[in-house]
Amino acid sequence: MAQEELPPALAAVSEAVLAYQDTQEGLNRVRTTAMSAWGDKWREQLRLMVKDVPSELAPKLKANIDRALSYEKAGSMWVEASRLIDPRRPMDLKKVEADLGEFQKWLSVFGKAGADMFAKLQQRVDSERKALAARGEGGNPYGLTMNQLWNFDHFVRLKTYYDQTISRTSARCVHLGGLELTQYPYYGYILDLLDEILTFGMEILTPPYKKIVADRFKGGEMELRKVLSQFQREFETNAPPEMLSEEESSMDEIKGRLGILADANEEETDIGPAPDGFDPDNDVPVEVEEHVESLHPTNK
Repeated sequence: MAQEELPPALAAVSEAVLAYQDTQEGLNRVRTTAMSAWGDKWREQLRLMVKDVPSELAPKLKANIDRALSYEKAGSMWVEASRLIDPRRPMDLKKVEADLGEFQKWLSVFGKAGADMFAKLQQRVDSERKALAARGEGGNPYGLTMNQLWNFDHFVRLKTYYDQTISRTSARCVHLGGLELTQYPYYGYILDLLDEILTFGMEILTPPYKKIVADRFKGGEMELRKVLSQFQREFETNAPPEMLSEEESSMDEIKGRLGILADANEEETDIGPAPDGFDPDNDVPVEVEEHVESLHPTNK
């Protein structure tokens, strides 16, 4: 069968495969034409198409198909590695350790860039190992998942960052002529922070976090409830009606879970620095730092 006698869809795929080069553009062309012909099963059908093409084309088609599918696999491993090297994202350390060989194999497709990416991944793995070791024998004496550990750490960092933001914003209000904090033009950002703090705070009040809260939150569960009650009152007092209406159900849940503390009019006090083992100044998310810098530009 001559190439021109192939069905139109198969001819288009064949042409894309024969012209394939190891680039994103080349892969996209093969993938697009193959998906047009076979849908989600395009990978399997792409390998089988060699049987339906002229024998003189089969060797090159097979070689290019293998190259294209290998390049696609390498690309997916690159994307996953890019996600994993971000220290703000949770990592399943055991799984990543088990997959390091695969990462090294597929990232090598990209030469030096792939080797550099693999080195960054190994560095993240080493960092996670040290962090787990610092938390206690076995890395996790609290029986929490990686996501749950991240939730707790994130709450503590948010709380510390909120305290820092209030301090800086209060100073800014004084500089602007003695504005009330709630009159500050970007006070809505502070309310957004409170909203997120309440969301993660209520999560770590649930039973799985009981031991880690007792061990690593200054004052334990009672102090955590007190802090959340103060934040909840501040949010309800100052949030605009439209924001409260959106949060009504969650506010009811917070009141119910906090119990009598939610209605107490206790004098607000600070709980002090974050628990040992945290370095919030170095762990504040980049996008948050950039946002705050845009709100409070400094003279350079």
